[in-house]
Amino acid sequence: MGVQVLDCTLRDGGYINNWEFGKHTICSILDKLESSGIDIIECGFLTSRPRGEDCSLFGSPREIAPLLPQRKGNAMFVAMIAIGEKELPPDRLPAREPGSIHGIRLTFHREETEQAMAWAGAIMAKGYHVFLQPVGTAFYSDLELLRLVERVNQLKPFAFYIVDTLGSMYRNQVTRQFHLIDENMDPSVRLGFHGHNNLQLAFSNAQVLSTIQAKRDLIVDSSVYGMGRGAGNLPTELITRYINKNIQSRYNVAMVMDVYDEYIAPLRKEYEWGYTMAYQIAAIHACHPNYAAYLLNKQTLTMTDIESILRSIPQHQRVEFDKELIRELYQRYQSKGIDDSKAVEELSALMQGRKLLVLAPGQSLRIRESQVMEFIRRQAPFVIAVNFADPKFQVEACFVSNHKRLDIAGGQMRSLPGVRRIFTSNLAPYGDEGCFYVDYDRCANEDPMVSDNAGLMLLKLLKRCGAKKVYLAGFDGFRGKEGSSYYNRPAFLPYSSAEAFERQRRMKEQLGKLSLELVFVTPSAYEEKEGIR
Repeated sequence: MGVQVLDCTLRDGGYINNWEFGKHTICSILDKLESSGIDIIECGFLTSRPRGEDCSLFGSPREIAPLLPQRKGNAMFVAMIAIGEKELPPDRLPAREPGSIHGIRLTFHREETEQAMAWAGAIMAKGYHVFLQPVGTAFYSDLELLRLVERVNQLKPFAFYIVDTLGSMYRNQVTRQFHLIDENMDPSVRLGFHGHNNLQLAFSNAQVLSTIQAKRDLIVDSSVYGMGRGAGNLPTELITRYINKNIQSRYNVAMVMDVYDEYIAPLRKEYEWGYTMAYQIAAIHACHPNYAAYLLNKQTLTMTDIESILRSIPQHQRVEFDKELIRELYQRYQSKGIDDSKAVEELSALMQGRKLLVLAPGQSLRIRESQVMEFIRRQAPFVIAVNFADPKFQVEACFVSNHKRLDIAGGQMRSLPGVRRIFTSNLAPYGDEGCFYVDYDRCANEDPMVSDNAGLMLLKLLKRCGAKKVYLAGFDGFRGKEGSSYYNRPAFLPYSSAEAFERQRRMKEQLGKLSLELVFVTPSAYEEKEGIR
């Protein structure tokens, strides 16, 4: 049995940067991967909705052909058609032409099997090698898998895959399916493995499969630095180095590392992918990684919270991602309605007749510390800190609305005598009788992206307490991954630049709807027109 490496950086990796690699980068990555000796190189998606020459989303193989290395090499070039994802149907696919891609990877869900087989036959008739990739092979029973193998034997495509979609397969599961397929599939059909790294097993599973004496060649999918959504993929640089050392030395790993240095490392500074605790939890419970990604992106939950929500997803809805479902489950988990009228009344009495100063953990709080301290000295406001506590600012109350920040700031708050703690009802019962609990739902707003932003939630609460004017410090705005934009490092929770910009826009919109006079003591991205003063 021979082992081949298929690099899918430009396709699977594109989930990270929306496939916007740039034309020059696409050409260069294809060239360097071919020079490194990679056996099969995936160029991107074939789709009915391409987005121009700078994206690895193509409307035809003819758009890919000019990007391929011009020298004669040994690599096979392929692209993917994903049934159900704005796919390119075979009737819009031209017959294979010299100098174009050699093959097409066709991925499909269980209920799309009939369509996939028909499409595969039509694509093969046009001269392309076909790689059949059923989504979530781990969830096929032995009988279902054998029936699928029977169809494969009739069709005889170039390759058939074990696809560990959720990154949930352990060694024994992978090898068991491998042997089941290998014993029953036509020897002319290659067997592929596409692993994800949710359990940190993509590399070890690939190593195990590469040592099995099988009837056919094995194709192992990978991407440079494991680039791919969620926990990512098997890293190309690892599997090629492993093959060089243990099977046959034939890859130029230095060229793969050049791809990383020049193109992937800059993306890694902007985007997140790779193993995390949340993706591991998603794999353990056989949930689509996008469920974990959604909950992680909220940046309000502990790992225990995330696991509780993932457990609540009905079994039949775990494999396919349903955004509305996870949004509803998150809201339900956070929403714990209470009668907070007494808490609001008592808070109103505490603030009566005093100016209100809200401190958010922005960098300006540190840079303009003397200015803030002078304001406190001269105005003697009622000072409320959001998600942190610092005695130097004469804080009288701390507001926290999520477990993530409570884990960070809880110890600080308990160490400050006399400081009132204001918690939303999703945190009950956390504190002692001296805590004020306010209804979570009445503090949240209608925009799902910033519905539970702690600063916004506190301002809504203050409005319920009768406030008409609030002074703000440290409300700097979002600045992507620049940790220095926060008052203290533990408060830093990263966003990509694009998401930071969108959150900032929506925050500004919601601030404008509060009907509060907002006065910024420190500079803020929100201190502009549009009704915010």
